[in-house]
This record gives sequence, structure tokens and C-alpha cells, in this order.
Amino acid sequence: MGNSQELQTAYQIKRRLNQGSLVLPAGAAERLRAAREQALARQRRPVARLAAVGAGAAYTIPLGWVIKLAPLLVLVLGLGAIHMWHQAEQVVDIADIDIQMLSDELPPNAYLDKGFGTWLTQADQGRPN
Repeated sequence: MGNSQELQTAYQIKRRLNQGSLVLPAGAAERLRAAREQALARQRRPVARLAAVGAGAAYTIPLGWVIKLAPLLVLVLGLGAIHMWHQAEQVVDIADIDIQMLSDELPPNAYLDKGFGTWLTQADQGRPN
């Protein structure tokens, strides 16, 4: 699944949730707001970035093969660690964006409005509305 497809799916889910939130009773809406605040408070806890990899093998490998394969093994383990770190960073970045959108004063629907994006671009360039 590509990054743009994931974002598109996330926006569709967000749109449906926003539509459903308009018909909620006041008590349920208040409970959802409180739950969102709790989730945001819990999300700020530190996250483990990398997991240690260890294995105890009962196999004996001739020393010659170990010396020949050691650089390749180090390379593969290094690339795996880099990949895991990169994935963890992406998750953290996406979570930060979600937190910023959820805690913003603007409703999420404002970000979906194409006119809003045009207005922001013009405002950044100093043009009048």
C-alpha cells in the first residue's frame, strides 16, 4: 500500500467519523472529547525506537565461513536496523501530524476543502483574498 493511498484511506475514515459525529447526542460527544484528550496525553509517552535482536544457535559453523560471511551479515543486520528505525520514524511523524490535526482549533474538514488550500497559498505569498 502506497503512502498516498494510506492518506486517502485515512481521509475517508476521518470524513465518515466527522459525519457520524454530527448526529451524536451531547453526552456521547462529551465522552468522545474526554477520550481524545486522554489518548493525546498517553501518546506523548516515549516509544522504544529499536528492538535488540539476539539468537542462541546450537549450530557449529566452520570459522572460515564465519570470516567470509561476517561483512555480509553485518551489512544485512545494519540495513535491517536502518529499515526498522525508518519505519518507526514514519509512524512517529504520522502520529505527530494526527495529533496536530486533532488538537487544532480548525475542524479536519477545513483541511479537505480545496479553497482553503488555495487561500493558504495566497496568504503565504502575500496576495489579498
